[in-house]
Amino acid sequence: MTSGGRAQSLRESARRILLHEVGHRGGAEAWGAAAQAVHDKLSARLVPILGSGSVQLLFARSVRLAQAECAGLARKAATAGTDVGALLRDLAPEVARQGAEALFGTFLEVLGSLIGERLTLQILKSAWPMIVEEAS
Repeated sequence: MTSGGRAQSLRESARRILLHEVGHRGGAEAWGAAAQAVHDKLSARLVPILGSGSVQLLFARSVRLAQAECAGLARKAATAGTDVGALLRDLAPEVARQGAEALFGTFLEVLGSLIGERLTLQILKSAWPMIVEEAS
């Protein structure tokens, strides 16, 4: 698979996971809660492997990179800290969705470049087995 194909696969996994977490709820508050849930589940699996500081740095880097895709993140990133949901809660619902997808798509790409796509997908499958299986 090409690097573009891998990135697309990881971005699609991020989108499917976020849609699963947001469920039938709408609005920026729902996207913020979904993003926080994804952050928490990923952190729970990554901290034992990479350490807390490394996971925080990966998320911070991902927020910075995702700002190019979603300007709404740029306005909030400096004040959100580790509260990922706070990045999205006050945005328009569509902007919050775009921001969540940009953030976690970017995060998975950065993580995949660090530990490889296969291990990244294994970590995702441990948290969301049915969602990631469908996307594979």
